[in-house]
Amino acid sequence: MQISLTLNAPVDYLYQQLIGSARVDIQQQTGKSAPKQGLAGYRYTKKWANGMEGHLTITHAEPGQRYAYELETPRDHYGVDYQFIKNADHETQLTYAETMLGKDARTQANNRIGAALLGWFRKRRFKKMMRQMAASYYN
Repeated sequence: MQISLTLNAPVDYLYQQLIGSARVDIQQQTGKSAPKQGLAGYRYTKKWANGMEGHLTITHAEPGQRYAYELETPRDHYGVDYQFIKNADHETQLTYAETMLGKDARTQANNRIGAALLGWFRKRRFKKMMRQMAASYYN
């Protein structure tokens, strides 16, 4: 899934919001503060309420340009990539890309069916969330 949208907020603000969220997640999952020198290459175990767990690796943390991570679970391998381009002082072009690879044929088939059925709703929810994040800059 790939989404491109223009947001009415500065690049640095949006990037810091995502990094702040990642730092909170690291604190909640590990009980330790995120490293101050940078997040690129940081790896930790993430657990969900349903008992599932996976290993999350932050692959890119380039201020104002890119934030990306990979998540490895027993069933899937996810890749998430946020890329930012500054259009104007308070306008940002965001490109979000998400990949999901199942570790077996059955999981792959389930992923394709789920993407076909729920893709529109997921895109809509993501756009709404990012627009709300951008709007919070002015509050």
